[in-house]
Amino acid sequence: MSPINAPDQEKHQLNGFMHNIGGRLTKWEPDHAVIELDVAELHRNGIGVVHGGVMASLIDTVGARAGVFCSVAGNIRQAMTISMNVNLVGNIKEGALIAEARVRKAGKTIFVSSCDVHDQDGNLLATGEVVGRYGRGSHLPQGIPAPESSPSGKQS
Repeated sequence: MSPINAPDQEKHQLNGFMHNIGGRLTKWEPDHAVIELDVAELHRNGIGVVHGGVMASLIDTVGARAGVFCSVAGNIRQAMTISMNVNLVGNIKEGALIAEARVRKAGKTIFVSSCDVHDQDGNLLATGEVVGRYGRGSHLPQGIPAPESSPSGKQS
């Protein structure tokens, strides 16, 4: 994967839930994001395959990230998911999950991202769409200044 293309890379790293389960943002550019996750015991359900909630969380996070890339150092773009759908079409017990999203349409308040999750061999495991709502001023490509209460402007 290509390195994250942004002037202030620290603010773009994952935090919160996705960070805690091992997600890594490996590519981020305008209207496009990729998150990778190495499957571990905590990601598996009772029959030993990756839990559908892990796939849904990957789709939620990567779909939102695709919509909020900001290339201005010290600024951020914020959004929240208002709707999403997830289609589970395959599964794995071990290996890596690679979630990729592209923005299909973006307006002043809403954007839509299409998402796919593959394994390391390119097999499709899940598809989905994320509808996000931009925070105030976040529809602009230059974003807004990161709040003082948010060290490094980290986003989840």
